Amino acid sequence: MKLLLFTLSLFCLQINAQNTLFRNNQDKFADFGFTKDKISELKSQGTLSIFNKEKHNSSLAAKLFETKEGGSITLNRAKKKKLTVIKRTEVEHFRLNYIFFDGNRMEYKVIDNLRDNILVMTKTRKFEDLAQRYSMDMNKNTGGDSGWFKKRDVPETFMNAALSSMRAANETFKVDLEQQDWYYLILKSYSPKMIEEILVLETIK
Repeated sequence: MKLLLFTLSLFCLQINAQNTLFRNNQDKFADFGFTKDKISELKSQGTLSIFNKEKHNSSLAAKLFETKEGGSITLNRAKKKKLTVIKRTEVEHFRLNYIFFDGNRMEYKVIDNLRDNILVMTKTRKFEDLAQRYSMDMNKNTGGDSGWFKKRDVPETFMNAALSSMRAANETFKVDLEQQDWYYLILKSYSPKMIEEILVLETIK
């Protein structure tokens, strides 16, 4: 029983680290240029959602991206659910591959020596394969692929170190978030990309 609880606690730590890194954004509607009062007004009318053209590939998302600002589509006619496109914008997104090391579970000296060894291994092995073997969060299952994210989604320390324009394409480098005890090897695997997003209000007539 104790072993099961310990295993579950480690799993939760992994999930928390993975999710928190890319969920630093406290104002997810900021890119649409509305004041907080306007956002509150819209929320009072229904539910606000953001659709991202890269992340949302459903038939519903496709219909919404084809809808002009102010236009709407109706779903579930019995309940008369209405989705209205409030505003659309394009936002710069970033994507990278990473290997995560948890300083709460491993001493820094051990982590840094391991990172140095992995840096040598990247000369002959794919970074994604090394991420699957060494990363200490669940993104190892996708080769450490972060997926597309915005600057505001990550802590400022990570943003300044990992997303700097001074980094060369396919460069592999270390990033330390000492306050959280999170340590990374980063591969700059993608160039920044402008991605369309739409703000959608869901109401029921």
